[in-house]
Amino acid sequence: MTDDLKPWGPEEKEAWYKRQKIQRSYQDDVVTRLKALPEDQFKLETYGALSHDPARYPLYRVMTQPWNDENPTVIVTGGMHGYEDSGVTGALRFMEEEAPKYAGKVNFVIYPCISPFAYEINHRWTRYADDPNRHCSDEGTAEESVLLMKSVKSLKMHFNAAVDLHETNYRDIDLTAERRARDGQKLQPGDDYIPEGFYLVVPSKADVPLAHEVIEEVRKVTPICADASILGYPADRGVIVLDDLKTLCQDFVRKYADAGMTTEIYPDKCSRDECERAQIATIKAAVKWVLGR
Repeated sequence: MTDDLKPWGPEEKEAWYKRQKIQRSYQDDVVTRLKALPEDQFKLETYGALSHDPARYPLYRVMTQPWNDENPTVIVTGGMHGYEDSGVTGALRFMEEEAPKYAGKVNFVIYPCISPFAYEINHRWTRYADDPNRHCSDEGTAEESVLLMKSVKSLKMHFNAAVDLHETNYRDIDLTAERRARDGQKLQPGDDYIPEGFYLVVPSKADVPLAHEVIEEVRKVTPICADASILGYPADRGVIVLDDLKTLCQDFVRKYADAGMTTEIYPDKCSRDECERAQIATIKAAVKWVLGR
C-alpha cells in the first residue's frame, strides 16, 4: 500500500455494488418463515422498504400476541449485518420455538432482518457501501438504520431489555481490509484478529452483572471466549463494555431499555444449530432476568 490512499467516492462505491452477487433469497429464507407464523400469536407488520428495490426488500417487525401493556417487553434485533446468519435465523427460530412459551407473560418486539439486501449478497454493507451499525444516531443516513430508528420511536415504548444478535466470523478479516480501502486507510495491527468463542458486548458497566448471567446460560450451549482482551477492549469472562461508539444499534435501542446487550459468536468453529441455540439462550437469559426483577 502507498501513503496516498483516498476514501472511496460515489464511483468507487457504485463499482463495489456492481461487483456484488445475489447469493441467497430474503423472500424465500426470511419472509416465507415470517408469513408462516401463526396470526393468533404474532402480529407481522412492515415498517418500510429499501428504496432501491422496495418490492424485493420490505422490512418487517413482529410483535407477539396477545399483547398486554402490563407485561414486560423485550426488543430483539437481528440481521443488522446481513452476513451474520445466526442473527437472522436465531431470531426466526426463537419466534417459532420459544416466544409462544411466554404468551401472556412477556411481550416481544422483533426485527429479524434489518438489512435484507446485505443478507442476499452475504455482506456487511448496504447498497451504498455503508455499515448500518454505524448509522444508528441522529446523524445516520443509512436507510436500514434510519427506518429502524423511526419504527422503534413510533412504538413509544419502554423496553425492559434489548438484545442485538450478531456474529464475528472469519470473513471479518477480508471485510476489515475492504473497509480500510473504502475509508482510505492502511491495514492496522490486529485487523486479522478473530475472537474464538461467544462473547457479549454491553453498553455500560451497569450491564455487566446481567451479562455474566447471560454468559453462564450461553456456556451451556457453546464455548465462551477466554481472551483477556477482545477487539482492543478489556474482557471480563467473555464480556466487554463498549461505551465509546454512539452510532450502534445497541446504543440506540439502549436509550429505550433498562438493559442492552449484543451477542457475538464465532460460527466458523461451531454448527449453525449451535450458533442459533446460543442466540436463543441469550434472549431467554435476558427474559429470565426481566421476569426475576
